[in-house]
Amino acid sequence: MQTSQVGDRVRAHYTKKFSDGSVRSSRTQDGEPLELIVGTAHPRLPGLGQGLVGVAEGQTVMIHITAAQAYGMPDPTRIRCVDRARFPADEELIAGRRTRMRLGRGRTRSVLVVEVREHQVVVDTNHPRCGQSVELEVELVAILAPASEVEHSGP
Repeated sequence: MQTSQVGDRVRAHYTKKFSDGSVRSSRTQDGEPLELIVGTAHPRLPGLGQGLVGVAEGQTVMIHITAAQAYGMPDPTRIRCVDRARFPADEELIAGRRTRMRLGRGRTRSVLVVEVREHQVVVDTNHPRCGQSVELEVELVAILAPASEVEHSGP
């Protein structure tokens, strides 16, 4: 039975179970399995690449990702006081709710409103899931290309 090795290109379905009880699944988001390289870091699913080493097609594994490895721990330096003008003038800002803050050049960022003052707003720019561990249930759907082919398939 073939098992995945570091460098293999694979497809996998996953279910993320967060410590706050919420769940996200590749099957319900777009229905397509995720394609990734085994042994490499994945930007949305930390720990996934390493957790698939030695897994066979059709096999399902559970991978525990600590809060520090997942989205990081809360960083107090990411709580900032910003000008109220960075939010739409007609938007009611409420402490404890998430909203979008203008960064400039048409870009925005999701922030948590901590406190609303007359001309300033205290916001938390930490990732919404920082401080939470994640349980990944991963089904290896297919090994698409072994590491030897992936390395030589470049331009």
